[in-house]
Formats: sequence, structure tokens, C-alpha cells
Amino acid sequence: MTKKSLLMLVLALVVAGGIFAQTNFASMPKNTVTVDFGPTIIGLAIGQAGNLAKNFVEDFPEIKSSGFGIAAQFERQVLSQLGIAARFAYLGFGFNYSENFIDSGSSNNVSLKLDVKTISAEGHARLYPFTGRTFFLDGMLGYGNLIIDASGEIVGTDPNTVKLTAPRSYAKLGAKLGWRIDFGRPGGFVFEPSFGYDHAIGLGDSFTKQLQREVGEDFSIPSDMDDAFKILESYVLVGGPRVTLGFGWRF
Repeated sequence: MTKKSLLMLVLALVVAGGIFAQTNFASMPKNTVTVDFGPTIIGLAIGQAGNLAKNFVEDFPEIKSSGFGIAAQFERQVLSQLGIAARFAYLGFGFNYSENFIDSGSSNNVSLKLDVKTISAEGHARLYPFTGRTFFLDGMLGYGNLIIDASGEIVGTDPNTVKLTAPRSYAKLGAKLGWRIDFGRPGGFVFEPSFGYDHAIGLGDSFTKQLQREVGEDFSIPSDMDDAFKILESYVLVGGPRVTLGFGWRF
């Protein structure tokens, strides 16, 4: 409830920004293009998680992982204290797991590949409370799409193969605060750090439900697996805390 109240408050402030004065609006640069490297840091961190885990956990299975993310945004200043922006983001990572074990005296090879990709398209409204200067409050409405490609194989006494592509869509809303920092007079190179929270509303079946249909009712999906994917969706992949490190050009 607290999260939703905060989001609604910021959205209301952004809408209210249109009534403020338009000091120096005619002469200020009205367009800003930025590239956000916040998703890049998240992607690289997730990508290294599997590689680092085996250094800290004894007998941790062999997992190779990689990840990458990036985002771009275009903002148009429509009033001295109000800007609107379109943002597009991508985040993806993959895990490859392999293990050999002995069952009834026979050797078995197990392999699992997991590729996760998220894309999002967002509309932002920004309120600059201090007559179009550095500090801003941002409200967001958007759409996200998560695609999980999973494939696994057991070669040995009881061979089996599973392959699944599980897409899921999301409605998104969010709020954040940040700073649009010009180096020198307004215009030219800008740096935009910000932080906030995105709330994701899943549409359609979750990954574990789609996986359950694929493998059949004879094989039960553990409930903690479903909980783990809900946490990933809500707090890492689509929603959750967000940090922006945008670099770009204002003109």
C-alpha cells in the first residue's frame, strides 16, 4: 500500500507541474537524449553470479553465466517545469549448467541452458519543481515483456529432453527522483543519476505454470521455484528498485 501511495503521489505532482510558470522557456534547450548504463551494471552483475558462486560454495555445480543490459531515452521539454520522455530498455542474461553423476553404476550427463530476456517501453512525465533546473520527480507508465528460453537434457540410463519458450507480458508503473546535470550552461553533455521503484503487474501465466504444462502433471514443480521466479520478476527483471546512470546530450 505504501509503494502504491508513493507512486500515485509522484504521478499527481507530475501532472500538476503544468500549472507552474514558464520562466526562460523560450531560450532553454528542449531535447535531451541519454543512454542509461544502469541495466548494464545489473546485467553484468547477474552474469557473474554463477561464476562467483562456486568460489564461495563448496561443491557448487559448474555454471557458466553471462549478462548484458542497456537503455535509451528521449525527453522533450514541453514547459519550463514539465518534460515528457520515451524510454526503451533491454536486459538479458544466460546460464549454462552441466553435471555428471553415477546412477545404478551408470554414468549420466545432465545439461541445462537458460536464456532470459526482458524488453520494456515506457512513457515518462517529469516535474522540475525549481523552474526547469536540475532536480526532477518522474512518473512512469509502461509495458514490459519477459521471454525465458529453457532447454535441458539427461543422457544416460533414463534419457529425457525438455525445451520450452515461456513469454510473459507486464504492465508497469513507477516513480523516481533524480538530477539532470549540465556541465556549464544548459545544453551539451549531461549526466542523469536517479533512483526509484518500478511496480510490475504480470499478465498471463507465470514461467513455472508454463513449465508445468510442458512437463505434465506427473512431475511436480517445487513451490519454492515458483516463489523464486516471482521474486526475480518483481524485484530484478521487470520491477523493483531502479538506479539510472544516464549519459547524453541536451540540445
